[in-house]
Amino acid sequence: MDWKDLDRLRNPGFSFGRRGYDRHEVDRFLEQLVDWLETDAARDLGHVAITRKLELVGKSTTHIMLAAEQEAEELLRQAEADVAELRKQAEDAANAVRAEADEYAAKVREDATAEASETIEDGLRRRARIDDEIKELDERRDAALERMERLRGELEATMESHRSMAPSSQGTLT
Repeated sequence: MDWKDLDRLRNPGFSFGRRGYDRHEVDRFLEQLVDWLETDAARDLGHVAITRKLELVGKSTTHIMLAAEQEAEELLRQAEADVAELRKQAEDAANAVRAEADEYAAKVREDATAEASETIEDGLRRRARIDDEIKELDERRDAALERMERLRGELEATMESHRSMAPSSQGTLT
């Protein structure tokens, strides 16, 4: 008899006699049960109990694993949503910084262009003054050259008149 099958103990399946169960079957059954209890019952029941416990643990573990898997999937979905939101915030922040940088660069270019234009205009004004001064100096030079030419002509005429006078006055003195 396999005593590991506890269902056999719950329902031994005795035959019926005139006054109930067959007495010899019941006595033999009880004798075998006592022998088993005295020898292998603890080991056999331990295995059965462990097997049943393991089955219960397996069912519980399956339930826990399913719940953990569902929780992990939910955490993954939430993490993906959080990452998407953080990515959007980072892109928005980057776009804002980029817009500020573009605006600053445009202002700096505008200021630099204005300063360059002012410098160019200042240079052109200076050049115009220098050109005016050069023109005035050219006019003064030309006027000075004209006066020098006139003075040279007058000097030559004076020298000619003194030369022409000199021989006649030298002849009378002698």
